[in-house]
Amino acid sequence: MSLASPLEGKSSMEEMADFQRRLEECLPSLTKSEQRIASYLQASSDEAAFLTAAELARRLEVSEATVVRFARSIGFDGFPELRRCLQELFRLKVTPASRLRRKLADLQGGQGHILAKVVAMEVEYLTEALHSIDPADFDRAAEILLSGQRIFVSGTGPSRILADLAQLRLRRFGIPTVAITESGRDVLEKLLLLQPGDAVLAAGFHRITGELEAVVDQAHARGCRTVLLTDILAPAFKGRADVILAARRGPVSTFHSLTVPMTIVNALVLAVAMARPEESVGALNRLQELRAAYGLDVAGQPPA
Repeated sequence: MSLASPLEGKSSMEEMADFQRRLEECLPSLTKSEQRIASYLQASSDEAAFLTAAELARRLEVSEATVVRFARSIGFDGFPELRRCLQELFRLKVTPASRLRRKLADLQGGQGHILAKVVAMEVEYLTEALHSIDPADFDRAAEILLSGQRIFVSGTGPSRILADLAQLRLRRFGIPTVAITESGRDVLEKLLLLQPGDAVLAAGFHRITGELEAVVDQAHARGCRTVLLTDILAPAFKGRADVILAARRGPVSTFHSLTVPMTIVNALVLAVAMARPEESVGALNRLQELRAAYGLDVAGQPPA
C-alpha cells in the first residue's frame, strides 16, 4: 500500500489505522529524534498536516533534515509527500457536516448573541490576515493584475463567488476579465484562451483540486503570471504561482468563512482602481450613460 495515495473505498478510520500501523512498524528502526516525530504524528496528525517541515522541526526541537529523513524512513519520497498523505487523511475525516457541527458547538458555548459571536470571529480572522500577508506580496499581486493584457479569475465550489465578484468589479472598470468557474473537464475550454501576457487570479481552499492544478499549471505553461489566493500550504505551487496570498478562513476543522478571501479580493480590486483612477471612473461613467440611454438604469443611480 502507498501511504501517499490512500486506497479508494476505505473509510477514514481504516486509512488512519493503516498509517498508525506503519508508524508502529517503523518505530524500532527510527532514531530518538525521529521517534519523537512519530509520536507527535500519532497524537496530532491533523495539526501536522498543515505544518511545513521547518515549522514541525521547530515545534519538536529537531532539525529540518531530521524531519525529511523521518519521512523517507517511513516510506515517503520526502516530507511534501508525507504531508499530502496527512492532508488527505484529514480531508477524509473532516466532512462539511462535521465542520458545521463544530461551528455550532462553538457558537452555543459562552455568553452573547450569535450575531455578536460570528462578527467577533470574523474580526479575528481579518486581524490574522493582516499578519499573514506581507504588504509587499499584496503589492506584487496588484501589479500582476494591472500589467495583464486580460485577467482570468478562477474559482470553483464556494470560491466561485470570489471569481464572479472579481470579474464583475474589474469588468466594470473596463478591464477585459474572464471568469473560470467551470468544474471538471469543462474548465479546460477556458484555459485554451490563455495567452502570454495575461494575468491569472486563482482561488482555491482546503485541498488542491484538479481544476486548481490545471489553472495554475496552464497559466505557467502559457507564460501568464499568477496570483494564488489560498489557505493550502502548497510547496508544489512555488515556481508556478508568482505570488501566493494566505487567506485563512478560520480553524481547518470548523465551518469556514469567506470573509477573509473576499476582503482580499476587494482590496486587490480597489488597488487596481487606485492605480488607474481615470480609466476606472471613466468606464463606470460610460456604463451609467449606456444604462440611461437604454432605460436600464436603476432610479438614476450610478452602477455599483
